[in-house]
Amino acid sequence: MLGPLPAAPGCDCHICRPDDSYDDLDRNAIDTVLRHGWQVILVSDDVECSSPDHDADDHEHASSAPAFAYTLGLGHRCGHPELLMSGLDPHLMHRALNDVAGRVMAGRRLAPGDVLEGVLAGVPVTVERVAADALDETLRWSGWFHRREPEALMIVWPSTSGLFGWQPGAPEVLDELQPRSWREPVEHRGGLAADPDWPFPVPPDRMVFSCTHVVDEGDSVLWVARQSDPETGEDWSLRCGAAHHSTDDMRMLHLAHLVRAAPSVRSLAGLPLDHEAWRDDVESAWQTRALA
Repeated sequence: MLGPLPAAPGCDCHICRPDDSYDDLDRNAIDTVLRHGWQVILVSDDVECSSPDHDADDHEHASSAPAFAYTLGLGHRCGHPELLMSGLDPHLMHRALNDVAGRVMAGRRLAPGDVLEGVLAGVPVTVERVAADALDETLRWSGWFHRREPEALMIVWPSTSGLFGWQPGAPEVLDELQPRSWREPVEHRGGLAADPDWPFPVPPDRMVFSCTHVVDEGDSVLWVARQSDPETGEDWSLRCGAAHHSTDDMRMLHLAHLVRAAPSVRSLAGLPLDHEAWRDDVESAWQTRALA
């Protein structure tokens, strides 16, 4: 129960300054933010927005846009912009926004250009600011709740192969499902740049070791090793971090595929031979040491 916790300084939302005009939907939203810190609002043809402020014309307009989902209440508890996603299955967006909102509640402050791993299976997501003209089209209930023009960041996702809409070879549908008019331009860097460099000492098509948990199940890369090999010079392994893997658990695939799925691995391109790197979770910093 999060209700007794202090609100962000200067908050004037309907929790901090209640009135007597709430219907059942309003009350449910307020109670959900009190209990959990935020609520996720879904808007699609399958899951209609139930806000009383949206009339039939609003629904007709929304049905011509991609399905979208957004958080309600992060400004109250954290003083943080709301989060918006579009174009995926509504229930998948619900789970993804809950994941990112949980990180915000734990203290993560997001900014345009940030990259997050572990939100969607097998691919990263990035952060862009929601354009001012798109706020009225999407985050209407957040504006009511906070009694001010909402601020929001959009969680942008790539193709299943890890290509974002601005990168060569990306499918055009990415920009249809995540309208560029909803997002302020940002210069993406590193592995998410339009033409990213390749920092590793081996080529992108080098076959490396991974595990079924990463390759088949979409788990995050939490352990990396670079080992000497008398025939190839060196071998790389990028795995989920579990203590033990059987032979049946192992897979081989191109290094580039794993680096697109986990862009933070790029920071380990200079890992010395016969060293390993690990992290407790995707929000933790990499640690390194010599292999035993």
